Amino acid sequence: MNMKILIAFLAFTVSAFSLKAQINNSRSGIVVSLGAAVNYYYGPGDRNFGKFENDRINGQLNGMLGLTIVRDKNDRRTMLGGFGSFGINNAKTMTRIFDDQNYITLSTDQNSSNNFYQLEGGILISETFRISTGVGRQIFDKQVISSSGVVDLEATSLKYNSTTVGFNFNVGAVAFILNCNFNYGLDYNKTVLNPSAGLMLRL
Repeated sequence: MNMKILIAFLAFTVSAFSLKAQINNSRSGIVVSLGAAVNYYYGPGDRNFGKFENDRINGQLNGMLGLTIVRDKNDRRTMLGGFGSFGINNAKTMTRIFDDQNYITLSTDQNSSNNFYQLEGGILISETFRISTGVGRQIFDKQVISSSGVVDLEATSLKYNSTTVGFNFNVGAVAFILNCNFNYGLDYNKTVLNPSAGLMLRL
């Protein structure tokens, strides 16, 4: 996702919806939040961090539908929530995913825009601490891939389990979010980490 487009999206959504979100932020038990973030494909947890690499940066859109179950003395909500993310991984990130998961591909070049999505259920405690888990899928152009002697002649995606731990820092109807997403299992042979940072607006 182009960085200028992402920054423009964040600026637009903050200016367009912030006032509306504050007006609608009543004591309703249902909360809807939308936003955007940039993530960094760190890869397997046993990899040394090394230098920062710009081509590991990608973009994503985030959403949450929450049901308030309790409020603390400061009127902060604890919510059961459904969390969703939709993003785009660039070609070099896609190549790293294949390498990290021990997949061999016959494709010499990857698409510059490879969609992924994740759906999770969990809890947001005091509107600050999030823990959730679910499933995800990395989509790519049709190609021949193999792993551990198993060949898929028309592969178009890899499925994985998805778990997120994160923190929200709230300023009115706007929240700055820091998340660490773990992808593992199903079609993935190794656990990979994807930390992200962005903004969420309560609608």
